[in-house]
Formats: sequence, C-alpha cells, structure tokens
Amino acid sequence: MSLDSRYKTGLLWQDLQHKELIDLFNKLSDQNLEKTDPALFTHTIGFLVMYANQHLSLEEGYMDEYKYPDSEYHKKEHKEFIKKLKYFRKSHNSFSPDAVENLLNNIKEWILNHIAENDKKLGLFINEKEKYDFANKP
Repeated sequence: MSLDSRYKTGLLWQDLQHKELIDLFNKLSDQNLEKTDPALFTHTIGFLVMYANQHLSLEEGYMDEYKYPDSEYHKKEHKEFIKKLKYFRKSHNSFSPDAVENLLNNIKEWILNHIAENDKKLGLFINEKEKYDFANKP
C-alpha cells in the first residue's frame, strides 16, 4: 500500500505525515507476524501516540482557522480514534503476534478510512478556501 490518490488530500503537510504513517504500517505488515521485531511494534505504538497528539491537533487548528463546516464531526472522529488507541494500548501493553495483527487490522483500517473520507474532504475545503482567499486579496 502506498500514498496513492485514495489517500492524498492535496495538503503537503498532511500528505507527508500520512505517508510516514502508511510507510510505518507497511514496514510492520511486511514482517511475518511470528517474527515481527518487538522494537518495531513498540516504535509504531509510540509513533501513533505522537501522531494522535500532534497531527490531529494540527488538523483541528486548521479546521478552526478556516471555519471548516464539518469540524464538529471530524473532531468527534479524532476523539474516537484516541479512545480506540488508548483501548488498544491498554489491551496490548506488550508485544505479541495478536497485538500486531490487531494493530494492522483495526487501527490501520480506521486510519485509512479516515484519511480517504474525512481528511480528503478537509483537504479539498482548505485548498478551495486558500485559492479563494488568494484570488480575492486586495
């Protein structure tokens, strides 16, 4: 899986961060579940926590700045992801093949769906808003 058109939002900062996340999931996916490096699993979880704290906050800042009409729903989705991530961390506090499989099947799937639907809508809105603002500058 790559950052193809299904996942590109048109916002450079967002696409770069999404690519980094997808690359990390690909690295984890490419390993045999029984031979997965526990350090890679731990790194992935740490990255997801950082991602949730920084990336989602950045998106929400843009939503507020541009007065994104679907921000309430989008922010609710972010809160759901954080709950899902916290539950995952609590349920899988150490490496196991089951934890890796759960991460790849549930967390990754949620993220990809969120990017393909909600983040693409946000990217389109921000890009259109910036074009409009640029065209109408005095």
